[in-house]
Amino acid sequence: MKRFNPWSLLPAQFKNLLPAKLVMVIAEECLGIEKLSAGLSNTNYHLKMAHQDWVLRDNKDIQQWCDRDNEVTCWLRVESIGLAPKLIWQSDNKQFYLSEYVNQQPIDWASNYGEFGFNTPQRPSEDKNQKIDSNHTKLEPVDLLLNMLNQLSTLALPPKEISLTAQWLVYIESLTELSLLQSSSLLQTNLQKKSPQQNCQSQKKHSQSLQWHECFKQLTKLQSSMESWLADLESCLVKPQFCHRDLSPFNLLLHEDKLHCIDFEYCAASHPMFDLASVLATHQLTDKQANELSEQYLFKHPNLKPNSIQYLPQIYNCFWAFGAAWALMMAAEAEPFDKALVINTDIADAKNSYFILFNKYLSLIS
Repeated sequence: MKRFNPWSLLPAQFKNLLPAKLVMVIAEECLGIEKLSAGLSNTNYHLKMAHQDWVLRDNKDIQQWCDRDNEVTCWLRVESIGLAPKLIWQSDNKQFYLSEYVNQQPIDWASNYGEFGFNTPQRPSEDKNQKIDSNHTKLEPVDLLLNMLNQLSTLALPPKEISLTAQWLVYIESLTELSLLQSSSLLQTNLQKKSPQQNCQSQKKHSQSLQWHECFKQLTKLQSSMESWLADLESCLVKPQFCHRDLSPFNLLLHEDKLHCIDFEYCAASHPMFDLASVLATHQLTDKQANELSEQYLFKHPNLKPNSIQYLPQIYNCFWAFGAAWALMMAAEAEPFDKALVINTDIADAKNSYFILFNKYLSLIS
């Protein structure tokens, strides 16, 4: 019987950078490879091993917005309190991470994903987590989420620190630069002689560029409101804390009756309400559950003033405004005919996928 060759399905450079001992372990114990996901910033592989399964993450070169050293530092801090998979090995250039695979039971937490603004009327009327844990008791999402949020808030501050206001300015400045670059590129393209096929591609690129600039115009109309919302949120801040900043269900794993975090690319010392917002805005919680989680997390929070709960509408709006700005940045950087990334849509066009996300996120701002 022919022996399984894992290297035929893994990035070639990974084997070259891996220590000899781990090369031998994978060669001898790997029984199968499954690609878990492929996105803008990384690709993940599930290595099915004879004993403990592993995950390989292949990071793309996006140093302009992701500090890999900060990411690893935050991962290790969360791992130290038992809320992240064990990081087994990292390459010196931070391109590859090898970690333990977390087997989720009794449910895949990603099934809880939803999108909710502060005034969204479509929250579930019933608890979506009618499942039983290992102790034969019903899962309580509020308890699970609150425990995770509270434990994360106690960690030492990450090397990277950014306020909500500073993050918004980064988005606006980056988008302004992209706007100028797109206008310049479009002008050069229009001046070039083209074949009929090139003309067709140029027309599509021109249409998408106009769409991008229209979206950017919509986003800049929020500037006055954003300044007010950000001022309110900064006014209730006592001090920043450890923040994951992307606690959607896709970045949480349910294992041994508690939630574990993955993907620490956006971690920073920041506003304590942002992690709460990322949970509330992306989880299918009932109105009662969302209210309970907000009240319990914010009650006597050491890093917030007592009036912070009145600013929940503002933090929801900032969360989705940041999401819209991110989608617009990705639309500018995606290749016009790149079919590798399709986000919850049948449209095999990365730019259009991001435009759809932009409009969806913008609609959730109240």
